[in-house]
Amino acid sequence: MTVPSSHVDEGLKLTADGEVILYEINLMNVPDGASAVLRFRDGPMGSSTQWDGKTWDHLAVQFSGYSRSSEEEKSRPTLRLMNPVGIFNEAAFEGRFDGALLQRYTVLRDHLERGVVISNNEMYFIGRVKDLISGQSISFELRSLSDGPDQLIPARMFLPSEGFPFVTL
Repeated sequence: MTVPSSHVDEGLKLTADGEVILYEINLMNVPDGASAVLRFRDGPMGSSTQWDGKTWDHLAVQFSGYSRSSEEEKSRPTLRLMNPVGIFNEAAFEGRFDGALLQRYTVLRDHLERGVVISNNEMYFIGRVKDLISGQSISFELRSLSDGPDQLIPARMFLPSEGFPFVTL
């Protein structure tokens, strides 16, 4: 029995193609109050992908440092983008990335190819630009939406039940 060549090609890749991750950044502090949105995904430069009626440009992307913990610590993942010929320099120097909203869509490759709009969404905001190497890369520190200075977590209150009036903390 022969193995189809598409299966062999898939088995030799360094990363699986079952899921495609799309990124969308809504920039802040844009002149004239206009909204600026960057849409991209990891892939060969010069090509693009159509999904959900939007165009996603291909750009070298690395998302790292994501973790989940049952304790109080929050992970602050890093998003690194290729910065060819310094296209992101001006926006970084003007502070347009500070507080920008990042949406990360995980889409099955089959859904992407058939145009089915089903995805797993994650939202972060960009806390700061960690690293900027002109002409090479730009890195952002991401934070969860509840990890900010203006977020308040409601206090917990203990009220003894009527059946146990003598129970205290």
